[in-house]
Amino acid sequence: MMTKLRKIILIPALSIVFISGFFSCGVDRWPEYAHQTALDTWMLDVMQQNYLWYQDLPSYDDVNLFLDPAAFLSKVKSKSDSYSFVDSVMETPLPTYGFDYSLVRSIDIDTAYNALITYVIPGSPAEAAGLERGDWIMKVDTSYISKKYETQLLQGTIARNLVMGEWKEVPVIDEEEDKTKADTEGEGESGEDEIEYVYKVVPNGITKKLPAAQVVEDNPIHTTKILPATENNNEIKVGYLMYNSFTAGTKADPEKYNNELRRVSQEFKTAGVKYVILDLRYNSGGSLDCVQLLGTILASEERVEQNEPMAYLEYNDKNKDKDATINFDREVLKGGTNLNLPGLFVITSSTTTGAPEMLIRSLYLKDSYPVVAIGGATKGQNVATEQFINEEFLWSVNPVVCTVYDSNHDTYGSISPATDLKISETTINGITNYSEFLPFGNKDERLLKVAIGVIEGTYPPKKEEDTEETTKATFKIEKSVISPASRRFVGGGGLKIK
Repeated sequence: MMTKLRKIILIPALSIVFISGFFSCGVDRWPEYAHQTALDTWMLDVMQQNYLWYQDLPSYDDVNLFLDPAAFLSKVKSKSDSYSFVDSVMETPLPTYGFDYSLVRSIDIDTAYNALITYVIPGSPAEAAGLERGDWIMKVDTSYISKKYETQLLQGTIARNLVMGEWKEVPVIDEEEDKTKADTEGEGESGEDEIEYVYKVVPNGITKKLPAAQVVEDNPIHTTKILPATENNNEIKVGYLMYNSFTAGTKADPEKYNNELRRVSQEFKTAGVKYVILDLRYNSGGSLDCVQLLGTILASEERVEQNEPMAYLEYNDKNKDKDATINFDREVLKGGTNLNLPGLFVITSSTTTGAPEMLIRSLYLKDSYPVVAIGGATKGQNVATEQFINEEFLWSVNPVVCTVYDSNHDTYGSISPATDLKISETTINGITNYSEFLPFGNKDERLLKVAIGVIEGTYPPKKEEDTEETTKATFKIEKSVISPASRRFVGGGGLKIK
């Protein structure tokens, strides 16, 4: 059984700052400023005891205790620390339409942009409107999308009409050239010039009604599918799981999402899946108990039966009693099941941070459990932060408290796919192309398609097959936006240990 663990988080950081001096003209003014400095003083007290790099902290005499929490932390933390952060513990959910988007400049109007839908929260107004990942919004009500009005149009709260478009290959029309061609054809010359094509967003005649924004709850288990595939001429089944946060549950139901993971494991087992494709491209962390549960589901049966180590946590010299070994543990399965997989296929990106990296490193064994990464390199976070809450001020400080080691007790960095498997969602054959930017779980979605191709042995393609001529596509993503509630799970990213 794993040691009793306290709440810890591995998360990408938020920034922070410091000050000093409580005496003026020789008069002790501490009582006057005590309340104003109490939060920063408490933060420094916590860090002096628990911070992994506490030796790098300044003394109380060398800091400004009047700064806001984020600025204070930024000033006092170690220069090598990119992960400690502060946060308000007040829960104030914001109403949202429930979709993320990226802006791509219009090829036809210099000041206009088209919005590519990148993520839709289940049960949100966006889903009710029929929006899907890969859809394009060209106009909101009667207005084109400009950078000046983008926030007002796409991040507001009132109901809207969305004029939709589609990514399509169309012929290039040069009005001047057409006029010249018409003149020459009128003089008896035949115009048989080769037509040039270009990809762009064009109207598709569809308008969708977006309801007013509302508070919505995102589910970290975003999509699950059981997909057919072929391996060595044999039909097999592949499980696909889009998992966006290692979040166990809600305040009302602390095991809500873990129980859903357990249910998914039973579905995959019953269906007889041979491989699992775990999509972690939007996963920026979460709870260690979720890492332990999902690792126990995905590992080989032998490692689970033998309670083999998954990872090791090592604290500073003031807290060596907290050092812990995390094991694959059948007892955490409860209503779930171990899938006894021979290996794992994971979809990753630069967003993949903390807990998902720990999971991948814990499962990987060079000789017996391969892990194939597809997509982009992960962030490379191998430390954990722990949450300490100040109930009076309703703030938490989350300092780095321990180093995380893999199942071989080795430290680790970023997980980078092999060269052939470094895949962009929006590039095909070296050209910007959004035609495979599709809903998660669609077999033709760019990264899932590659993962299935690796399983079936059809990817990477043979060199002679990779010579297809491509149509030019000019415009790339200029800005990506996450809606207020999207993927903002309570407890957040990184790695949290109960």
